[in-house]
Amino acid sequence: MKLSRIALATAATCGTLAPAPAFAVTASNYSNTGEFTGSTLNIRISGATAQDNGVLGSALSLCQAGTVHKYSISNNFVYYCTPDAGTNPGQIAIPTRAASNGGPINKLAIYKYSVGGSAFGVTPLNSNVVADGSTGGNGAQLPFLDLAKINAVCTGANATTSTLTFGPGTSGSYTNVACGTGAMTTPAVTYVGLADVEPAFFTNATNNIGFTAATSIIFGPVVTKNVYDRLQTLQGLATPACGATLDSEGCMPTLTSAQLTTLYTQAGQAWSSLGITGLANDAVFVARRTDTSGTQKSFEALVARSPNGDTTAKNCQTGTDPFVQPDSLTTTGDNESVCLSTGSLPTVFSGSGGGNLRNCLTNHQAGGRSAIGILTTEDKPNASWRFVKVDGVAPNQANTAAGKYRFYTENVVVTRTAGALATNSAEGYSALVTRLNSDFANKTIIKQINGADQSFGAAGLMALLSRQTSAPDNVADFTGANSINPWSKVVGSDVNNCQNPKLFN
Repeated sequence: MKLSRIALATAATCGTLAPAPAFAVTASNYSNTGEFTGSTLNIRISGATAQDNGVLGSALSLCQAGTVHKYSISNNFVYYCTPDAGTNPGQIAIPTRAASNGGPINKLAIYKYSVGGSAFGVTPLNSNVVADGSTGGNGAQLPFLDLAKINAVCTGANATTSTLTFGPGTSGSYTNVACGTGAMTTPAVTYVGLADVEPAFFTNATNNIGFTAATSIIFGPVVTKNVYDRLQTLQGLATPACGATLDSEGCMPTLTSAQLTTLYTQAGQAWSSLGITGLANDAVFVARRTDTSGTQKSFEALVARSPNGDTTAKNCQTGTDPFVQPDSLTTTGDNESVCLSTGSLPTVFSGSGGGNLRNCLTNHQAGGRSAIGILTTEDKPNASWRFVKVDGVAPNQANTAAGKYRFYTENVVVTRTAGALATNSAEGYSALVTRLNSDFANKTIIKQINGADQSFGAAGLMALLSRQTSAPDNVADFTGANSINPWSKVVGSDVNNCQNPKLFN
């Protein structure tokens, strides 16, 4: 899932961003000698890759326009800027830091560690052990990018720099720097986690964390364009009646639940064995996510109806076939180039992030292969892949609100609540969590998060009816027009994504 444009929408509804200063803030401006010592406020977030664009939107709104640099290595990145310093309504307050401690604070760094997905928004936060997290895992630290190392290593030919715009208006402009190879990380503690499902899907140890339901997120199966086109032909949709509207909801082809269960749980399948004939390459290639991914957990629980890949954690299914596993370790992580190989190549790829999965689908399409994958529905298709219906129902907000499409989860914001690494007093974190939770409850911001509607209707995230406090938003609407989901997956007071949707009341 991608939570995009969260804070940009807040800025749009609450006021304009402060005027841009004369210069952008670069890694060379970072002078901190410790996490809480120096002129930069460090905010560290980890977890679901689906949240990455939301973090970008928040960074752009919390910064003065024109000052943002984004530095990234694959699924690990940091936004560095001059903070807005609370001059706009809804901005977080910048803490006071004495000169003896390197202050005052006049720069903001928002880090997002997205390698591995949602599990890394859960298990490191629950850990009470200060461990070297240079390779990730359950320790209290994760290998975040280090601005000082970036300044020394991400330069010249090792840095690809461009100017990008995110969201409406020039306030969304930022300098994007894609770093090449080299040692640019340092283990650090993460204090805010983001996950597509509740923490129990990743660990049985949750005594040091709390979580808050944020939004609903709609999931949908995706196929390479060659499969999409062939399905349309077989289903009588590639006709003059559809014409130029081949990607509309009415002309969108479908796969059945039985076909999906087979495709996601039985490796080595042929498309023709499922009644999908006429493809140039009949072998089924699968692009999935790693076991630490919330998107992967959601598809296991809701679509494939397969058990949790982590057998020690919460499970919605028992006694059923597992989700197809990657052929080897070389098909797991960020190396989506294996999907571009020729000749004999793995049939199952497992991507660390959503971007790796999308690239794998694109590479399969380019190689003339026929693949299926898993994504959240705010992702915008490109020329290489498309979403498909399930049992004749499109994965959009209207069908979800009507109770016809049930493949969605309630995602969460995770925080530390106990132990030596609790963050109740950590600089800036309580305000940031309050800001995120407020944004997620706002239907206007949710629409901004999702961006433009899909060709098959509005999709992506939906605000929760359970978080609405005033009319007309606190009254169930089953049309999806208000981007608020009237159904709930709360049992008692806790989110339970194994729960069948029920009306919130």
